[in-house]
Amino acid sequence: MIAYFGDRPDYLYQLQQWLSALESLNEQRPVVIVLRNNDSFSALQSMTSLPLVLAETQPDLVDLYAGGDYKLAIYVNNSMRNFQSMADPSIIHVHVDHGESDKTSSISNQLKAYDKVFVAGTAAKERCLQALWGFDESQLVSIGRPPLDGIFRSSLPVDGRPTVVYAPTWQGENDANNYTSVDVLGEQIVSSLLTMQVRVVYRPHPRMVGMSDSAVAAADRSIRLMIDASNIRGGGHVISTDLNILDLFVDTDLLIADISSVGLDFLYLHTEKGLLLTDRRNDQARLQDISPIAAELGTVSSSSIRHLPRLVDEALQGSASQEARMVLRDHYFGVKTAGGSTGRFVEAISEAIRERDVRDGDGHR
Repeated sequence: MIAYFGDRPDYLYQLQQWLSALESLNEQRPVVIVLRNNDSFSALQSMTSLPLVLAETQPDLVDLYAGGDYKLAIYVNNSMRNFQSMADPSIIHVHVDHGESDKTSSISNQLKAYDKVFVAGTAAKERCLQALWGFDESQLVSIGRPPLDGIFRSSLPVDGRPTVVYAPTWQGENDANNYTSVDVLGEQIVSSLLTMQVRVVYRPHPRMVGMSDSAVAAADRSIRLMIDASNIRGGGHVISTDLNILDLFVDTDLLIADISSVGLDFLYLHTEKGLLLTDRRNDQARLQDISPIAAELGTVSSSSIRHLPRLVDEALQGSASQEARMVLRDHYFGVKTAGGSTGRFVEAISEAIRERDVRDGDGHR
């Protein structure tokens, strides 16, 4: 078994969230992680006990595959370098992605290239079939969300105030895939939160860290300065870039998130807690069309930002739409059971290999 990763270290968060599931899979089928970047190879060594192999060049990769008996390769993104690996026809190529999200990037036409596409649940299947012309439904396999099966622990200092986490996404590759609220709403959100009796935790997307020349980067710097200034006065707020966000959720009473996997992961793990969704385009009808959960949540937009204290208070007091949110959770991820997604993931891998073995036995490739 191969878990393939062809990108730089700043993308490693995409693979890192799958390590626990891959380690569980390794208990039944040996897994090796194949990397194409030396810096990523070095960084990953401290993150997992799984064996790592570096194949920097295409000839290195070809020789590696030719010298092994690999049945299946798992891909956590749509990196261009995936296609160098997918040139090998003897291996089953399975896409798992790095999050369940309503972003347009979740329904790339590149998905047609894989032998199997593992998705979280019904919502992802519908998303693919509606958007991708000629897509073969038999390629889609629902497995839930294995990275959410872990045991997550409190990671913040004890604080008597409610904890509100603002966790925006990054700006995407283009306008169509830009869902970040940082540049249009972020400063107003944090400024308003700092006036309330809450602990503010700012958790920027990993891809935002280190940016220096965009409106998003400027807003990010401004937000950090606001929090630092408040903390000088004893604010006790947090800028979190290193903590596991799923651990961070344990201490979260209310999450403010953009269209991304973050909000949906929080919905799955903590359906009973407060969740607000941002709308950078100030278009509620469009937002609800993109994201089914938007109809059940309070929305932060340029029209509603002045009401943020009320929205926060209502979300902290409890949701009147709790039952509807549980239905949506199941729509996105399937029924929640302890460790269930990892079990479905391991079984789906085995089933894909069984299918291929049957075809090979019948003389088919």
